[in-house]
Amino acid sequence: MPLLPIIAAAALAWLLLRPAQAASMAPDFWSGANDSPDEPDQLPTTFETIAMTFTPQPDPMPTDEAARNVRAFLDVIAWAEGTNGPQGYQTLFGGGTFEGYADHPRLLITRPSNGREITSSAAGRYQILRRTWDYVQPRLNLPDFSPASQDLAAIELIRERGALPDVQAGNFAAAVEKVRKVWASLPGAGYGQPERSFTRLAEVFQQQGGTIAA
Repeated sequence: MPLLPIIAAAALAWLLLRPAQAASMAPDFWSGANDSPDEPDQLPTTFETIAMTFTPQPDPMPTDEAARNVRAFLDVIAWAEGTNGPQGYQTLFGGGTFEGYADHPRLLITRPSNGREITSSAAGRYQILRRTWDYVQPRLNLPDFSPASQDLAAIELIRERGALPDVQAGNFAAAVEKVRKVWASLPGAGYGQPERSFTRLAEVFQQQGGTIAA
């Protein structure tokens, strides 16, 4: 059977089932539960979810140069989000910290940003929102919010935007373009929060051991 009709049928089934699924989810999974509208939409779109279903996925923890590129890209995100310090994995939105890694801290913090107040549940080295964590944690069966779990969650968010192969191959510009809506600090994110320059991000990527493809 041709692949296109299969994809179309699966897409239709997914869209029909989603309201029933949403009704059984905790309200904050779909609504964001008081995170400001200026916070990034870290979850994949409907069509990204469908595309992932039918696209072969690479190993999330590759080796050699690809692995160095993945690690360097994670370091770039942390640098952009301001969480690349020694307490990055315990950092809350606004710069405070939380204790323990049993679960996402689920704290809503309000701070001024770029001239207006923003309320966010973002936490950890990759400033993952609690609604995002509630989506990705069961997908990967992550046992806690430890540094290792945060790393895997961030890699999954990159993968879900179709950027992981670009990261591994050193296609830095393409990778940043694909994940810019996941993290508000990336250039072109468009959430009205301070954004880092692409040039500086590329420098950090290389400083952290990443290799940009020619």
